[in-house]
Amino acid sequence: MFLGWMASSSLLCMVHASSRMEVDENPEQLFRRTVAQWRSQRNVWIPWMEFTQEILHRFDDAAAADKRLELVGALEEGILAVERATMNEGENGIRDAAISQLYAAYGKTLMELNPNECLDLAMDPHTLLIGAETLATAATRQIQGQGDEFELLTNDLCVENAENALRNAVTLDATNSVAEQLLETITGANSDNAVHKRKPKEFVAELFDSFADTFDEKLLDGLGYKVPKLVGDVAKHLLQQQQQQQQQDHSSGAKYSAVLDAGCGTGLAGRFLRPLIATPSNTNSQDDGGVMIGVDASQKMLDIAAKCTTHSGCGLKQNNNDGIEINANGETDMALYDNLLVLDLEEMTVENTLGSMDAFRNTNEEQGGFDLIVAADVLVYFGNLETLLATFAKVSRPGASLVFSCERATQDEAPLGWRLLSSGRFAHTKLHAVETASQFGYELLSYQEIVPRMEKGEEVRGHLFGFRLATTMRHPTAEGQHKNGEL
Repeated sequence: MFLGWMASSSLLCMVHASSRMEVDENPEQLFRRTVAQWRSQRNVWIPWMEFTQEILHRFDDAAAADKRLELVGALEEGILAVERATMNEGENGIRDAAISQLYAAYGKTLMELNPNECLDLAMDPHTLLIGAETLATAATRQIQGQGDEFELLTNDLCVENAENALRNAVTLDATNSVAEQLLETITGANSDNAVHKRKPKEFVAELFDSFADTFDEKLLDGLGYKVPKLVGDVAKHLLQQQQQQQQQDHSSGAKYSAVLDAGCGTGLAGRFLRPLIATPSNTNSQDDGGVMIGVDASQKMLDIAAKCTTHSGCGLKQNNNDGIEINANGETDMALYDNLLVLDLEEMTVENTLGSMDAFRNTNEEQGGFDLIVAADVLVYFGNLETLLATFAKVSRPGASLVFSCERATQDEAPLGWRLLSSGRFAHTKLHAVETASQFGYELLSYQEIVPRMEKGEEVRGHLFGFRLATTMRHPTAEGQHKNGEL
């Protein structure tokens, strides 16, 4: 994998030397030659590396504004050409590194444009600048004496677009250290926090609200989704281990009493978790029974989960009745979840989750919490897992179980421990998951590589973890902790 467009290596020296041979080429001719070379050897990405280096060299040497803008335009053409040609391809680390270099160079050149140059670029009808049309409208309004926002927009436009380009660069290639440094210059924040992080909760909520009605059908029937049963099997295995230990200690072997289905969605995992929860001795009361709480960012997903009962919905054929009823065999048909909450997972506390239940209202973070947390196919929306796993530990009682699945990445693919895939989901390494969990008191008891679903006819790589929290553990916070998985 190429390590960044400013890396010092003998390969780059040779690349740079070869690209300087065509000294009389204008940027358009350089672009066309690069495309021709690339098309003749589609899997070889050195032509684009040469192109990027040459454009940057010329940009640094150029004094005239029109020359600089012509070079920025060539970078835009390069990005468009590669993105259009590869948009339907699968994962390819070398390709992503090459595109990362293009985006990083584009971001660097945009950062160095002055306001007049930025305006001229925005007026080009073929520019990639986001917000160019707004700037053009503001210019027209100011000329007509109808507004004064033009200067402010001009000052911000290229910097904002540079930030977007650099975010793309770091997302595509986590080892592009120069792009990270440039992004940090703009944001004033470490790019690890600015880019390689979970998707905003508003984005996740809107995403799942948009296809809540067809979620189960698409996953179960179209993609061969297996995670709900798999996490249920691991949760059951951990319970059996715990029961065996309790029998050896001559203590009672109870089922789970407080279960959190984190990112529960429409309740597919809940179907396999409910049988593992203690049932009340009195069918008319839940006072001595266990509870299962589902938390999700999407209200529409939760609305579907709310219709699930122990005998219908959430992966089972839906009947026409809601609520609690007695079925033909005289068995109580109860709501699958005892409570469903719209919450951000990283903002959970014992009080705003279990505190919603009468039986647990007086429970606090020091005295108790959940004895099982399950996150089925949820961590794919998070990059660094520190904050989330710290939260899980805080809302768990000592000795609690934790089961979660991730999409799987190797350490070569994800040097930071996680990597954003072209699907928009994060993949994580085993090392990052295990080391981060252990940081907050979890011990790995179960691990397996899995195929969570099919995607475009191919098996998705995943892995499934089962942990137990230490019986005596002061819950640390994620703030200030070492970033695990940075290899």
